[in-house]
Amino acid sequence: MSTICINNLKVYAYHGVFEVERKVGQWYIVNLEVDVEFTEAAIKDTIEGTVDYSKLSDMIRDEMKTKSKLIENVAHRIATRLLHEFPQVESGTLSLAKQNPPIQGEMESFEVVIEL
Repeated sequence: MSTICINNLKVYAYHGVFEVERKVGQWYIVNLEVDVEFTEAAIKDTIEGTVDYSKLSDMIRDEMKTKSKLIENVAHRIATRLLHEFPQVESGTLSLAKQNPPIQGEMESFEVVIEL
C-alpha cells in the first residue's frame, strides 16, 4: 500500500456559525492522505492505476464552495464524496483547519480530522 498526500491546500471559503463568517469568509487549510495501491502506475508511468491528485484537489475546492456552519460538516462532505468518486482509495486521513477562528484567545487555527 502507498500513500498520496495533499499538503496544506489553502482555500478561501465562507463557513462559520456566525453570519459574518459566512459573508466575509476566511482561509482554510486542507490536508489529505489517501492510501492507494499505485504500483502499476509507478511501473508504467501512467495516470491509470492511481488517483489523479489534481482531481482530488478540484473536488476539495468544489466542496469548500458550499457554505456550512460547521467545518465538521464540510469535512464530512469532502470525505463522503472522496470515497464515492475515488473507489480506489482504501483509507486515509482528512484534516480541515479554520485559520484565525473568531473565538477568544490567540490560536493559529481550529482543526477537525476524519479517518476515512
